[in-house]
Amino acid sequence: MAQSSTGLICLGEAANFGDDLIMIAGVAAIAAGHDDVEVRYLSFGHPVNWGEISTRLGLRLDPRPVRYQRELPGSRRSELAFGDCDALLVGGGGLFQTSHHPHTPYLWLSYLPRHLPAVPVLGVGLGLGPLSDDWSRRLRRLGSPFDECYLRDGDSVALAEERLGWRVRRCRDFVDHTFLRQLGIEAPRGTGGSGQLGVALRRWPGLEVGPTVRHIARIAESSGTDTIRVFVLEAGAHGPDVSFSEQVGRGLGRDAEVVPYRGSDLVAFADAMARCTVAVSMKLHSSALWGALGVPIFPISYAPKTAAFFGQPFRGLTVYDRILPPAVEPEAVPRAADVVGPWIGRALAGAVRPARAVLPRAERLRLQTSSTAINVYRQLGRGLKERGHARGAVSAMLPPH
Repeated sequence: MAQSSTGLICLGEAANFGDDLIMIAGVAAIAAGHDDVEVRYLSFGHPVNWGEISTRLGLRLDPRPVRYQRELPGSRRSELAFGDCDALLVGGGGLFQTSHHPHTPYLWLSYLPRHLPAVPVLGVGLGLGPLSDDWSRRLRRLGSPFDECYLRDGDSVALAEERLGWRVRRCRDFVDHTFLRQLGIEAPRGTGGSGQLGVALRRWPGLEVGPTVRHIARIAESSGTDTIRVFVLEAGAHGPDVSFSEQVGRGLGRDAEVVPYRGSDLVAFADAMARCTVAVSMKLHSSALWGALGVPIFPISYAPKTAAFFGQPFRGLTVYDRILPPAVEPEAVPRAADVVGPWIGRALAGAVRPARAVLPRAERLRLQTSSTAINVYRQLGRGLKERGHARGAVSAMLPPH
């Protein structure tokens, strides 16, 4: 009898700490209840150390990466990548949004097989939005692409139900206190000294380097910390968060250290964050880690998801000069990881009722063509910008006429 297989479609191994934690939590949730099932996951090429992670979790994890490759118009490469799986999970994280690319939702929809009988698909631990009007209308026309869907926050649920017309349920984020404890991420005891301020930022319109430096310096002084560590959770090559964090680090002076994330060092990076005694946090999963460990947090909120984490209404970019505790989830809201195991069991037994909508072939081709055109345009723009910088550097080295 052939081995059953489950696919995990997520932003895994993309040099993003939060999304790597989600990927690991998803793989672990599958393996915990179904260790005889092969697990495949979407990888963006910055591998984590699965051996070290398996040891930490006490689970035998040997998932198989499926490398991301861009589609050309007419291609079925993404659809076929997980087409022979017996069940698919999509999530978690904020996958369905249009903040960074006008067709990001298509990236994830492209991996859902169209053939019948349909492969069962669970959306779990997902955040929705912000979505353009175009994609809101498209997803409403399409209907839910999931047989069952669990979203990680109330704002996402409201968007799904009111704007998209989807039937959804609530769950908690994959990265919670229980998962971090299983991974062995704990605050050290009896460290002594005057403490360490942890900072996690992202470049965002309206957040300027100078005011951010002064804000962090005031908190460091008032909290009596003697060192500052600026953690860059999304540290891909030439990423905007890296340069912004480095500028802030330079502004803070010699007592600040900038620590960029690398997937191969995930456990060490998390352990370093756990040693902080107070934090300034802008990223959702830095807040999740520090909040789970009881570290006092001065939030910087830039999106509905970061405001919701602290139980605050979203009013645009907000820099808080006070400590806020994380919002307490109702006991009735299940953990994302606890949703996965039973659903996988039902899916492999053929007990999940088919309900998901499938993207029509003509619509898929239109989105492939449009996405390719946008990607080419952006790549040309980056090339021209880099060429302009290089020409300027050469000109600066030439003697004056």
